[in-house]
Amino acid sequence: MSIIKSEDGKKWINSFIAIISLIVGFVTIRFIEQLSEWFELEAKIAKFQVASQVFGVAVGFGVFVYCIKSTKVMTHLREVFDELVKVIWPDRDSVVKVTIGIIIGLIITSGIFVAIDYTVQWLLKFVY
Repeated sequence: MSIIKSEDGKKWINSFIAIISLIVGFVTIRFIEQLSEWFELEAKIAKFQVASQVFGVAVGFGVFVYCIKSTKVMTHLREVFDELVKVIWPDRDSVVKVTIGIIIGLIITSGIFVAIDYTVQWLLKFVY
């Protein structure tokens, strides 16, 4: 059972590009703010906060427009989405069984490491 339907492809791809563009804009703004702290740009540039935010929004919008207009990017994202639609997600029982198996394996492995740790500590008491 696939959670994502193939007819919703354009909507999901555009949403993904929009989210990535927002993240790029935010990271750009944060980067410019960090540069401001390093080089004291707020004192040198009038209305620095506004300028940095406008630049961040412009970079994010530029990334969005580039991704939408680029045929290579859109083709790649369509191919990725087509492969994602083919994924068959496991049912609840399988996930629970595998999770319990992993927890049991972790308990056994951590028990082995604890035993080795206590053994090494016990041996080191004789040396020191």
